[in-house]
Order: sequence, then C-alpha cells, then structure tokens
Amino acid sequence: MAKRTRKPPVKPEKRLEWLRRVERDGETLSHIAETDDFDMRTVRKQIEAARLERDVQSARTEVLRDTLVAHYRDLLETVQSIEKQISDEGTVSMGKEQPLMFGLQQHMTRSPLWENLRKWNRTVTELAGLLEVIPNKIREDLKSDGRLSEIVSHGAGGVTESAVEVLVFQMKAWARGWQGLSMPADVHVERTPKGKVRMRYGFASFGELDNEGSVEVIKAVLTNFESRLRLYPEYLELEKLYSRLQRLGTAIRETITLIRLRRIVPGKCKYCPM
Repeated sequence: MAKRTRKPPVKPEKRLEWLRRVERDGETLSHIAETDDFDMRTVRKQIEAARLERDVQSARTEVLRDTLVAHYRDLLETVQSIEKQISDEGTVSMGKEQPLMFGLQQHMTRSPLWENLRKWNRTVTELAGLLEVIPNKIREDLKSDGRLSEIVSHGAGGVTESAVEVLVFQMKAWARGWQGLSMPADVHVERTPKGKVRMRYGFASFGELDNEGSVEVIKAVLTNFESRLRLYPEYLELEKLYSRLQRLGTAIRETITLIRLRRIVPGKCKYCPM
C-alpha cells in the first residue's frame, strides 16, 4: 500500500483563489478539489476560512472608516469652535488641556493659523485691558468738566454713567469705522406725568430730568465730548487694535474656510485611529 504524502498547509492566497473561483466563476467544490488535487473537505474548510477572513477584514475596514469619519468630524467641530470664538472676539484656548485643539495643531503643524491665533489672543487681551481704562478716563473727564454735576445733584444720579456708556460706545464704534449714534436722529425726549422729562440717547436712558434745560445741558456736554473723542490717545490705540483684529480675523477665517470645504485635515495626530 502506497504511503500517503501529507500536503503542505493551504496558503491564504490559495484559499482566496478558491473563494474567487466559487463566487466569481461558479466552480463547484468537487471540481476545484479534482483540478487542484485536494480533498473536497479541505477545499470546503479553506473556502469557509477565506470567507471568515474576508468578513473580518471588511468589518475592520468599516469600523476604521467610521472611526476616521468621527475623528475628522471632531476636528471640524474644533475648527467651528475657533470660528465662533473669533466671531465673539474672545480668546481661543490653544493649550494641551484641549486635546482636539492639540490634535488639530499636530495635523497642521506648519499652518499660519497658529501664529495668527496667538497674535489674535494677544490683541484681544490688549483690547480688554484698554476697554477697562477708557470708561474710567471718560468718567474722570466728565467730572472734571463739571457741567453735569448740578443735574446729578438734583437726583439724576445715573446721568454721568449713561454719558460714559454712550461715549464709550461711540469711541468703540468709530474706532471700528462704524457710524455710531447720531445726536439729531437718536436723541428722544418725552414728558412724564409728573411734569418732568425723560431723555434717551440710542440705547442709553438718562432717566427723569427736571426740565428740558437739563436735556440741553446733557446734549451740549455729549456733543462737546464726541467732538474730542478721536483726539484721545486711547482712541488711537483702540483704532489700531480693532484694525489688527480685523486683519487677523480675516486671515483666520480664510484658513478655517479652506479646512471646512476640504472636510478632511492633512497630516496625523496622536488621536488618529491609524
């Protein structure tokens, strides 16, 4: 009796070939076994193994694809959060305590976005400091002027603060190149049932005043100060900071728009699934 020789293990390439011949070419297991000189049970077992391997690989590919999609979605949401903070004129957190922000930086190491964001944060911080100084400066100048003191002494205690709010608003608007409030169009005066008058200038209410003479004094003070606001050193600094903020915002939005339209981010980070 001839001694049976043990065939070598079926290689993965061979069982994939058999699977293709069954599924694509319609060969039967018996025909493959006869043609390739293998036991049909071996052919059947190897084809089942090939199907399992293919299904596992397909599942892994699908999971990886879904994970990649989720990762890019997270990065795009991070980009959108940057855009919102820029629109709100707030500082943008860029530290490692923000994992996705850190990951986005790793993806785009050489992008000008990061230097522009650092400049943006410095400018926003400078701006916040300046906007704390300006109201105090205007308040001191109004008190030194003295023309509102008599109105305040008659009980209209909020007049000075309303004037400060208006003048700060005007300074900020003009420094941005906006129109601001207009004295002829935005001053509104109405009489109260008690025979007094109520004055409003744009968004700011000056409360109840004794008479229209008080209104004229307030208007004269505001007109005088408005004519001098652009001469304040603080105004010139404010104008410079808003101009810088606008330039940086434009550059940052251009980069962000490019990322959003591409929908994927180049490069890799430590959080990438592959």
